[in-house]
Amino acid sequence: MKKINLGCGKRHLEGHVNIDIQERIKPDLVCDVTKGLPYEDNSVDEVKAYDFLEHIPIGKTVDVIMEIWRVLKPGGKFESYTPDAEFGQGAFQDPTHVSFWVENSWLYYSDKDYRELYGIEANFKIDGIKRISTEDRVYHLFVVATKIGREK
Repeated sequence: MKKINLGCGKRHLEGHVNIDIQERIKPDLVCDVTKGLPYEDNSVDEVKAYDFLEHIPIGKTVDVIMEIWRVLKPGGKFESYTPDAEFGQGAFQDPTHVSFWVENSWLYYSDKDYRELYGIEANFKIDGIKRISTEDRVYHLFVVATKIGREK
């Protein structure tokens, strides 16, 4: 079973290929995900992206989600954990955040009408979205999604 942990930072997960752009944190794989992932189509079972997507520039987020979708097997799981921009503090307090996510952001990857309007091929079934608050009043969105294959 192939599992990857995107933007691992110092949080390396056992049983996952820990991927980060920063060589100094010693990931299993140094990779700029905005330029693609070195995996075949439909070859990964699970992708975790915890505190990752908010570091992807706005103009590249669709491409990165498309790349995640490309490498996931149909039925593969995608988990995302991002600061919830609706509640602001966690999303906007960190000067390294360059994209912002709310619950409705996921419509562009899961709702047929939104996807067709913008030509987004990535297609996920959202299994759950949960708002989680930390002790320092930072709200995150925890999203679990399943890859749906190409539509005929």
